[in-house]
Amino acid sequence: MTPNGLGRPLLAALLAAALAAGCAPGRPKTRFFTLGTAAPEVPAAIASRPDLGLAVGPIEFPRYLDRPEIVTRDGAHRLVLANANRWAGSLRSDVLRVVADDLAALLGTARVTVFPNEPTFPLDYRILVDLRELEGVPGDAVVLRARWTVVAGATGRAVAVEEAHVVEPAGAGTIEDYVAAQRAALGRMSRDIATRIAGLPAPAVGAR
Repeated sequence: MTPNGLGRPLLAALLAAALAAGCAPGRPKTRFFTLGTAAPEVPAAIASRPDLGLAVGPIEFPRYLDRPEIVTRDGAHRLVLANANRWAGSLRSDVLRVVADDLAALLGTARVTVFPNEPTFPLDYRILVDLRELEGVPGDAVVLRARWTVVAGATGRAVAVEEAHVVEPAGAGTIEDYVAAQRAALGRMSRDIATRIAGLPAPAVGAR
């Protein structure tokens, strides 16, 4: 036995493992991503409704996407978790934030709040999102599938319920391109929501 009580074979094995770890290539550096504040192109406003009050959320979110790793697909049934590529915060929160940002720009209003915050202004509409899919294959495409509902603030009744199915090209295959495609897909859904809201009758005075 060696002085510290370890047998020579065990000590030799531990030293070899330490040397191997020291010589092994370093782990890939973790990179952190966000969907960003603005869409790749500034969305052109479709209305100017400065008095319009909107609340975005809550959102139903797939459990497999509600995680720190960026999720991609490898075929129809296999998901890939990118351990070295992670969300800087929460993808769920990012989705709510970018939809709110887009609606504010598209409808010309600063009166937009995001769940769980409650509005401090008269609420005209709440937008509920049931997100089913927001992933794809880098270098190919990102697929967004969701059902969104516009609820009247005064009555709590749905005034519009629609399905979103967006296929957005995912660029050259980098994670940066992939995340940009996710952002662009959300931007297209936001425009559809804004168009639908812009076409609704203005809420009656006193019914907000």
